Amino acid sequence: MERLILLCLSIMIVSPIFSQEAKKETNPIILSGANNDINTVAVSPLKTQRLAVAGWNNEVLIYKTDSPYQLVQKLTNHSAPVNSIAYNLKGNMFASGGSDMNLFVYDSMFRLISFQQDLTKRHQTAIHSVVFDKASKYIFSGDKDGKLIIWDLTNSKPVKMYETGSSINNITRSPSPANIFIANSDKQIKLLALVSGKVIRTFDGHTDMVNAMAISSNSLYLLSGSNDRTARIWDLKNWKPLHVLQAESWKVTAVAFTDDSKYCATGSNDGIVKVWDVATGKLLHTRSLPELYIKDISFTKDNQSILIGAKLKEGNQFGGRLIESGLQASKAKDLPSAPKNNMQLSLDSIMEIRTLTRQDSVKFKSILNPNNTAKSAQQKSSTVEKPLEKPVIYKTPMKSEK
Repeated sequence: MERLILLCLSIMIVSPIFSQEAKKETNPIILSGANNDINTVAVSPLKTQRLAVAGWNNEVLIYKTDSPYQLVQKLTNHSAPVNSIAYNLKGNMFASGGSDMNLFVYDSMFRLISFQQDLTKRHQTAIHSVVFDKASKYIFSGDKDGKLIIWDLTNSKPVKMYETGSSINNITRSPSPANIFIANSDKQIKLLALVSGKVIRTFDGHTDMVNAMAISSNSLYLLSGSNDRTARIWDLKNWKPLHVLQAESWKVTAVAFTDDSKYCATGSNDGIVKVWDVATGKLLHTRSLPELYIKDISFTKDNQSILIGAKLKEGNQFGGRLIESGLQASKAKDLPSAPKNNMQLSLDSIMEIRTLTRQDSVKFKSILNPNNTAKSAQQKSSTVEKPLEKPVIYKTPMKSEK
């Protein structure tokens, strides 16, 4: 009886805490402009301050990243649903691939970059995934038939095409620019060599089809989501699994890292979004959106929100959605600063905001070149400066034409 009373009291004490936490969850922000389901989302680098969504309305919708998330651009080149969109790392290029078998690449002003037509190197089925390489020299696209095409952005033409065996669900960069990760319609993740087109490594562990992948910004981790109800974090230093994340959903359909590589998120087709700590594999935050089949997710640059692309189970409130991530905002001032050594302190004393003198210049050189002897410094300081002579311009006479 005493245990029952204690249990009731603990429920009464704890339940207000949970109710308060529930109240803190705000409704998702639904981005305006879409009239159909969303397949794919992307957040630009911080300096360009844009986010994009695309899907079954055959359009790419681009918004400002700050409230009220104004729609600033519509890209309408596709004639069928858009399945994948991506920014390059600099944010000055954007790409989209769709069920119309077309890859479109845009410059910073969203002007279309035309590729040379090559009937032997083109997609014949729906494009499922697109990604830029790290240096923005190439873009990769994978399709339903398993074709991987490498496009040269400098010369605006396709340069290589590989048959990977089965439908490509997702592709992502690897730590080495010579390779790329591919998730076909099976349970293996493959590391493909771009020169030879051969699989040089496989990641085994998932027991069902892999739907989505992401690589961390520091290139140390690969994140994968599968139909086996799990996501996995792979350590790319030793090529082994680091954590198995129990999403406990029917299918993990979307994954993403934060820019600082400390956290990751999983999205499932039952509308569950979970945020995890990368180092420990600990679950930090869960959000349920049961009205959605989640197709894609991406963190905003401050880590505070997650952009969701989803198919509606019912209703017509179409559009990308922004939900709270449950993480603290990234603040540069909170980052620990490295201790300064004596040389750095000496340089700082010179480089303060004021007019620099000749003595500062001598001091600066002596700090950077401590091996200089006092004798050479004395000789330099005793040298009398001569005024600069006026420049003399020499003209070469041209031969007269006959």
